[in-house]
Amino acid sequence: MRGEATWGDRPVLSFRPLRAEDLDLLLSWLSAQPALTWYAHGAAPTPEQIARKYLPRVRAEQPMRCRILLLGETAVGYFQSYRLRDFPDHPAAHLEPSAVGVDFFLGSEWTGRGLGPSAIRAFVRCLLRDEADVDACWADPHPENLRSIRALLRAGFRPRGHGGSEAQPALLLRLSRAAAEGTEEGPRPAAAKSPAKS
Repeated sequence: MRGEATWGDRPVLSFRPLRAEDLDLLLSWLSAQPALTWYAHGAAPTPEQIARKYLPRVRAEQPMRCRILLLGETAVGYFQSYRLRDFPDHPAAHLEPSAVGVDFFLGSEWTGRGLGPSAIRAFVRCLLRDEADVDACWADPHPENLRSIRALLRAGFRPRGHGGSEAQPALLLRLSRAAAEGTEEGPRPAAAKSPAKS
């Protein structure tokens, strides 16, 4: 599962399936900021909790596609996707159940380097290439998770309101297939600023 994003002047971002041997890596990422706050909800997980949550995903016992983001040969982050209809509690499930939800986090040492938008674009392109019946992707970061929100916006996602609960509020962002297929890695050309065709 190789993306089309570039880092520098070489195509180096790719994804591979989550494996059982990655659990220690997930534990280290989820025990450090910013994933600790926004993905582990402020409570560092135990090895047993990591195994209980992620081993069923490794074994394909849950309707979820889990991938490790690679920068060259180095594991730098985690991405997952799923059909919203399979998770009715997702705050966007009632809006577009056939769409795909996307969640992600980077290892703490890889945040703040500008990697997020390119990685998100690459992951979405892989999803849309492999799942031809998907018309859109949704993300639901916490409204205060500004770093992830900025990365999603730079990757082409657009706000579609708020959802979730008082305990777990969410900003809903959507990226359509048409918009994703028109996204470019570099600055948009001037023509892209023209009004959209009717």
